[in-house]
Amino acid sequence: MEAIAFTGRFFRESLARASTPSIPVSKQRNFLTPPPSPGRRSIATGRVLLFLGDLALINVTYHLALAFRFGTFMPLAGAPHNAAAWSVYRELEYYLVGLWIVIGLWQRLYTRRTRTPNASTGYVLTGLQDIRTVGRAALLLGAGLLIVIAARGGYIFYSRLFLGYFLVALPLVLMAFRVIVQSAGKTVQSQRTPRKNLLIIGAAGPGEQFYRAVAENQQYGYRVIGFLEDDGMHSNVRPMILGPVLDLGRVASRETIDEVLIALPTASEETIAQLVSECENLCIRVSLLRPEAGTVDRSFDPRAVDQIGNFSIVRTREARLDIWTKRLAKRAFDIAFSGAVLLLLFPFVYLISAIAIKLTSRGPVFFKQARTGFGGKTFICYKFRTMRSNGGADLLQASGDDPRRTRVGRFLRSTSLDELPQFWNVLRGDMSVVGPRPHMLKHTEDYRNIISQYMVRHFVKPGLTGWAQVNGWRGATESSEAMQRRIEHDLYYIENWSFLLDLAIIGRTVIHVLAGDKNAY
Repeated sequence: MEAIAFTGRFFRESLARASTPSIPVSKQRNFLTPPPSPGRRSIATGRVLLFLGDLALINVTYHLALAFRFGTFMPLAGAPHNAAAWSVYRELEYYLVGLWIVIGLWQRLYTRRTRTPNASTGYVLTGLQDIRTVGRAALLLGAGLLIVIAARGGYIFYSRLFLGYFLVALPLVLMAFRVIVQSAGKTVQSQRTPRKNLLIIGAAGPGEQFYRAVAENQQYGYRVIGFLEDDGMHSNVRPMILGPVLDLGRVASRETIDEVLIALPTASEETIAQLVSECENLCIRVSLLRPEAGTVDRSFDPRAVDQIGNFSIVRTREARLDIWTKRLAKRAFDIAFSGAVLLLLFPFVYLISAIAIKLTSRGPVFFKQARTGFGGKTFICYKFRTMRSNGGADLLQASGDDPRRTRVGRFLRSTSLDELPQFWNVLRGDMSVVGPRPHMLKHTEDYRNIISQYMVRHFVKPGLTGWAQVNGWRGATESSEAMQRRIEHDLYYIENWSFLLDLAIIGRTVIHVLAGDKNAY
């Protein structure tokens, strides 16, 4: 309940700013820059990589011009050209590198970050201005090179055709590289802030103004599908009103909603808390709208504040994996880890397990079951079959003395080898190596209305192992209290995720498997 404890006072404070210390806008997330804003180190790394890329292209273009003129990419020996040794071309390349460093500093190619809003793509990394600047720098480099040649004795020692190839190609190559970098930046930006289907609760005042802002600026990454409003007779967005606020569940069942924005500045604390709870129970992210950007009370985590135009959006729940770079890193690890297991370990275990399962009981080698996954969506989870075919597989959890288990099944379950096929789910993207364990559909329906914040566990992908499991909350949940404890651990993992935490969970899981887990049955 901590995530929604502040919701009641939020709108009252937004209309009448209190005198408490505030967090400046500079610490909020601005959607005109990639969320979250990159740190100084990542910006510096990007500049260094861009510089190295330019330098590499200049040298490659230089040697390609040599290849076109003399038929060799890197002349090191051979007959001199016009009585000049090949070394004059190597020496000229050294001047080329030095001149580019000087011109790059002069033109500020790697110290300026121009970010231009764009209605269709969000922003461009450096914009048309940067393309023109690098083209101008290339021309200056060519002019500097000609001056160096003249100062060293004139053009008699150099091929004019070679110089023509190089000086014409250089600006084109560098400008093309900038276009590629900008296109890549746009692609990355679309992944950082993908288009979200947004439902706004409240069609008057701030809600309508926010809709106008995001409709005119697609770079914010929202597509407003409609409004919920109890009194929308005089609203300017009346055609987009899908029903009263009480219709939230009905609208969510027929529309694809990624996020709900609550824009009810006069609503009571109880009303807002109820809406937040209902949204989370529907596995929908929820945010609160502040009518004006500026400062935010210190009771709000600055990581959870997004600045959208003249508005501040406060997310009621902050998840580490909301950051696209962390999601990408986790997914890369999942692919590498699951791929290694499936290639190196699974064939051996499958061969032995399949023979043992077939010899000891009738039925398929694999057991397939529908479970609740990321975003509350259903997926098919794979396991080695450890029980005799029965009609209660989707209704009853396994217990310590479950008569449905086969002899082979007892061993597979006690060693957790029955879970090995789920690495295929991980490779497919249905699951992650680490995350909240996926539950049967019946458990999801049973507990979502009993345990507060139960559906929040589906804000991340389910995992083969998880924080709850390595802390003793594995196996059957015989009471609501036991499930509540499991959910608390799942929420801790979601809100405190780190790559090191994943590695620690994997390590503890291996120890539990080798030592024997009393809850593995």
